[in-house]
Amino acid sequence: MNKGEIISIRDKKALGATFLITVCALIILFVYAIHAALPTNPVTLPFESKINMIKWFPQGWGFFSKDPREEQFFAYDMKTGNSVFTFPNNRPENFFGLRRYGRAQGIEYGRIYSNIPPSAWSTCKKDPMDCLNQLEKSIEVKNDIPNPTICGEVGVVNKKLVPWAWSKSMENIKMPSKVVRVNVLCSKR
Repeated sequence: MNKGEIISIRDKKALGATFLITVCALIILFVYAIHAALPTNPVTLPFESKINMIKWFPQGWGFFSKDPREEQFFAYDMKTGNSVFTFPNNRPENFFGLRRYGRAQGIEYGRIYSNIPPSAWSTCKKDPMDCLNQLEKSIEVKNDIPNPTICGEVGVVNKKLVPWAWSKSMENIKMPSKVVRVNVLCSKR
């Protein structure tokens, strides 16, 4: 063996050792982060109280684990049939995120939604827009946001999304939903 081959073998060993140390460090970091997010239990990790992973990863893992079968909400302008929302922000009409108009709409919708009594909802087993158009009465809800974006006659829909197992079906699947017509009264506009 010449000197050049010996150096390359040493370099490969150093690279392999660096890779293994990095992988082990990431695994340890992952284990500590998961353990910090778990409820109190009898297992303790060495130096756990000194490291205090909650300070490093305060969000926890719940942020990444939204239920994919959770009901989705939709709100439609009853005059046009279009969505009242301007999000997601990356749409061209929002200048690909530069216009922040739609960011507060989730909070605004949540405030309107919280004022809808449970008895006002109707069950719908066909297209939600058909059900909304057939509803004769609407309830009045006041939108007290300083700069309202959701006003007037609005159709609110809660429905589960089509399950993944059915996603390749060629049929037009209508999931059951709950609908209500709301006359949103705005204080300013």
